[in-house]
Amino acid sequence: MKSKKTIAVLMAACLCLMNISCAAPDTGDNTSGQSQEPAGTRTFVDSAGREVEVPETITRIIPSGDMAQMFLWPLAADELVSVATPVTEAQEKYLGTTARDLPETGNLYKTGSELNVEEVALLDAQIIIDFGEAKDSITEDLDNLQKLLGIPCVFIEGGLEDSAQSYRMLGELLGKEEEAEELASYIDTVIDTTQQVFQTTEKKEAVILSGSDGLGCVASGTYFDEVWAYMLKNVAQVDDAQMYASTSIDFEQLASWNPDYLFCYNGADPEALSQRAEWSQLPAVQNGRCYAVPEGPYSFVSPPTVNRYLAIIWLADRVYPGVFPWDTEQMVKDYYRLFYHYTLSDADYEALMGDESGAVVS
Repeated sequence: MKSKKTIAVLMAACLCLMNISCAAPDTGDNTSGQSQEPAGTRTFVDSAGREVEVPETITRIIPSGDMAQMFLWPLAADELVSVATPVTEAQEKYLGTTARDLPETGNLYKTGSELNVEEVALLDAQIIIDFGEAKDSITEDLDNLQKLLGIPCVFIEGGLEDSAQSYRMLGELLGKEEEAEELASYIDTVIDTTQQVFQTTEKKEAVILSGSDGLGCVASGTYFDEVWAYMLKNVAQVDDAQMYASTSIDFEQLASWNPDYLFCYNGADPEALSQRAEWSQLPAVQNGRCYAVPEGPYSFVSPPTVNRYLAIIWLADRVYPGVFPWDTEQMVKDYYRLFYHYTLSDADYEALMGDESGAVVS
């Protein structure tokens, strides 16, 4: 998230002052009076413009948080020595058991548990990798963390339209340029195709709902709106909207927006909502255009990282059938192969992408 708080860094400072083992090891006397580049390292320039000395060969990585974990997985699942958040049993269907016994180190920027610096210090990691948007304090945060732990910390920026370059940068860092290019090329195809389609196709109106009562929404222009705004016209214009959380609305607001489509996630169930008398009067419900966002191993839309390319493909299929030139099934199966190392069977595909409209009113 876009938090500017550095609580985790301050916590790290306290812990490292109490525990000398957290600090960088003494390199001994420097009789020459000149700084020398340590053997087996190289300089990597990250997305914040920081020049960081990193190992020539990287095999032990800590993700800075959930978004970094998901970003790293396609290229570095076997190199992770911790997870930001444990992989659930349901997620293991797609991700395997590689991460089952890895310790949890939390999030540098708090989206769940804060970064567990004590755990980080015990893992003999070679590098911490942060991924996402550039916080205003990113340089200071990572410089401080790097000094305190004695572990290189790098930042790779990645937005919806530029994560192809993010993977190229990660491939360079890890010495996996060929594998990274496969991922980058896939993202380029999704983005280039989508941009071309919307040169001639008008976006449909939609509202994105959450919560068991369906009366939380992703307000237009907020943090989690990025992929929705990319594919749709989000008509949920709300004063004092929550930038990083669901915004509460009432049913009258929803009815007044009268969107073409409704999308439900984070506890909102189209089938349950469509059974309510007032909801059954909404045109989107009556027309069977109220959908649950697919999930497996993660929601297609949250947290907003590389899973969003699945969201684009799914939304293209649901909202603009026949408009996008790609083979939807092949694109989805290719995504699972490339990003999750999972072969999606025909049955898997149908369960994931099948008719998820639960709101047709007879």
